[in-house]
Amino acid sequence: MSGPNPTLLDALLELQLLDRVPRSGYLLRGIGDGESVAEHSFHVALLVRLLAPREAGIDAARAVELALLHDLGELRIGDLPANAAGYLPAGAKHEAERKAVADVLAPDATGALDGYRDYESRTSREARFVAACDKLQLMIKVSVYQRQGRGALAEFWRNPANFPDAEFGAVRELFDELRSRFGVRTGSD
Repeated sequence: MSGPNPTLLDALLELQLLDRVPRSGYLLRGIGDGESVAEHSFHVALLVRLLAPREAGIDAARAVELALLHDLGELRIGDLPANAAGYLPAGAKHEAERKAVADVLAPDATGALDGYRDYESRTSREARFVAACDKLQLMIKVSVYQRQGRGALAEFWRNPANFPDAEFGAVRELFDELRSRFGVRTGSD
């Protein structure tokens, strides 16, 4: 699909396809039936809802809204793997995602687009909290796949960008527990 959705129903129908968009990082590491972007977004929103009360100054409702919006652009452009950014002009991925979110949610894009921009800019505490929970969900899912013996996942543990936990104590505690239980393994995982 291309161009703005003309009605709210068109937007809702297209949004149903988000569960068919795979998380590409898992595909590239041999997990053919990994989670979808919709599954990931749900789990991020749930993490945000469960952890927000543990963080002072977080508006939980706003944070959940940002979590639900944070990957909607992938509905139209796909989940580009991190290494793809090196092949694109600076800012191209973010601009394409922003335009995709605006087009998908065209019948009601103003408020949602403000939320998406907030998430992308990381200016609000809620946006930074959602971004930290996004990485936390990634590492929880990596832990699940690792326990199941699926995929080559050790590089996720070695990437410091996957652990943005300095600002939020509740997130840091869970990252610490994950590292303690499942941290980097040796061998072919």
